[in-house]
Amino acid sequence: MTITKVVAMTKKEEVYTALDGLGIEYRKVDHPPLFTAADNEVYRINIGVVIFKNLFLRNKDKSRYYLLFLPLDKRADLRLAAELLGETRFSFGNAEELYAKLNIQPGSVSFLNVIGKPDTDITFLMDSSVNSYDLIGVHPNDNTATVIFAPQEIPNIWKHYGAQYRYLDLGVRND
Repeated sequence: MTITKVVAMTKKEEVYTALDGLGIEYRKVDHPPLFTAADNEVYRINIGVVIFKNLFLRNKDKSRYYLLFLPLDKRADLRLAAELLGETRFSFGNAEELYAKLNIQPGSVSFLNVIGKPDTDITFLMDSSVNSYDLIGVHPNDNTATVIFAPQEIPNIWKHYGAQYRYLDLGVRND
């Protein structure tokens, strides 16, 4: 009798395997855990690319959930986002809702969460400025690393996993 030991992949290994399978070129940078955009400033993580922040949102009656991504240097206009999506207003989802919808803890949120939870009913919202950058950096479902790749690959990931997504001009520069 042969006994096979099954070793589960970590969340970030799962992301790297998925990106490899999709033929997406990337590089990875390990760093201390970063839970918020402010942590990036504290640790002065400078990897030479635009880093995106993530906002987990829900509509007024909690019937629809959204994950909004925009560059760290932009402020989200949530009123405009709600209007563009036909919602009356947005509020922030909580940690329990985040885990139920994306199987992820706060601090590790990114548009790559669809890799760990392809059956999610979340709508992913990407600031339309993303395509003006050569490279972007996001957490690979784990806040101890950043994965860097061309933003033009994002739709390939979402389409592969059947995600609902939209590009919207949602941010205002904090200049």
